[in-house]
Amino acid sequence: MFEEVISLIKPLDETAMEKCQVRLDNLTKPLGSLHSFEHLARKMAGINRTPRPRFLSPEIILMNGSCRTRGMLDVFAEHVSAEIIVFDVGAETARNKAQVSHLIAKGIKIARSKKETGLRVIGIGMVGEVDSSVVSAVCSWYSTGSDDPIDTLVSAGSPELAGLVGVIMGAAASGAAVVLDGVTTCMAALVAVRIAPQVKDYLVGSHFAAEPLQAEALQLLDLAAYLSLDLNVGEGVGAALGISLSQASLHVLNDMKTFGEAEVPVAEDGPGSLVQNQAIRD
Repeated sequence: MFEEVISLIKPLDETAMEKCQVRLDNLTKPLGSLHSFEHLARKMAGINRTPRPRFLSPEIILMNGSCRTRGMLDVFAEHVSAEIIVFDVGAETARNKAQVSHLIAKGIKIARSKKETGLRVIGIGMVGEVDSSVVSAVCSWYSTGSDDPIDTLVSAGSPELAGLVGVIMGAAASGAAVVLDGVTTCMAALVAVRIAPQVKDYLVGSHFAAEPLQAEALQLLDLAAYLSLDLNVGEGVGAALGISLSQASLHVLNDMKTFGEAEVPVAEDGPGSLVQNQAIRD
């Protein structure tokens, strides 16, 4: 029922990623020394389909955001210049396929509402969490590969989870990176990936939450979490921190000089010598 949106989710641009990697390998630093920042920059290049993407003002889409404690997320969002977009499901329910599909479509529409050019990054969060039994059931369902994902959302009965699935799909269809936060956003990502497998390429982890099942979900998604801060709150704070890391990765890519730009010699020995010399010859 979401074939049109799914068809818009394109594979990452491998050529852009390869060209990005050439620049990363030729920056004035030891080869591979910034590790996760380099992986993030390469991923952003593939998503944005250009070797040197520039960052636009990001967004954080927050489920049930009108119920949040004002001040906490606002501080972190301001730190990364992110707009907070509130997505409330109100009295809606997710007890049948029609209701679930409606909520997914609503999430898709919210995520695709902006038509900016350049790199978009959307963080997602939620005030409150779904029941732990639902979280456990989603992990188990994904591991076994059984049942239809829409049926799984009906069984979960969580309108917030269904809405987040739509946000993730809509963001990927718009060519935006999706920064996950706590356990609920990771559960939504599992379902979104089962509906549209290409979504996986657009996901970015942020931090390890206090909930053990979040780590299991990240492992199932084969995603890294970059921060371990013992945070015990969702509400998009972790997503804001993940956005900050993505911004830093692009500062590395765009603002650090290459050996040629800095007019300094490339490495003469060690693992960087052949790569950096080859990059200059190319």
